[in-house]
Amino acid sequence: MAISLLTLNVRSVKDQVRRVGTLSFLAAQNHDVCFLQECGIPYTQSYSQLERQWTHGPSFWSGGNDCKSSGVAILIKGRHFTTDRVTEQVNGRVLVVDGSWSGEPVRLINVYAPP
Repeated sequence: MAISLLTLNVRSVKDQVRRVGTLSFLAAQNHDVCFLQECGIPYTQSYSQLERQWTHGPSFWSGGNDCKSSGVAILIKGRHFTTDRVTEQVNGRVLVVDGSWSGEPVRLINVYAPP
């Protein structure tokens, strides 16, 4: 099983136009999982609006209120992934998604740790 990964510092997707452009760019890339840092989104109980905008598979978001650049996301292309558990270890900084990819257990971890 090979999973193609992409990590990208997006420098904020808070603005709708910028978010749509970024998500369109990522959809055109040939990667299975995209890890985004510096999303610039605030912490909230639900990221359903952001999740709906990524139409190519499941997406997971974590915002933070400690600084304007915090916020991470994990975007998955396709329907090969089944989610078991999502944990925001540190809001807007560390997001962990446990699940299975085509039946194989997988842990996806996105960490934003600026200097």
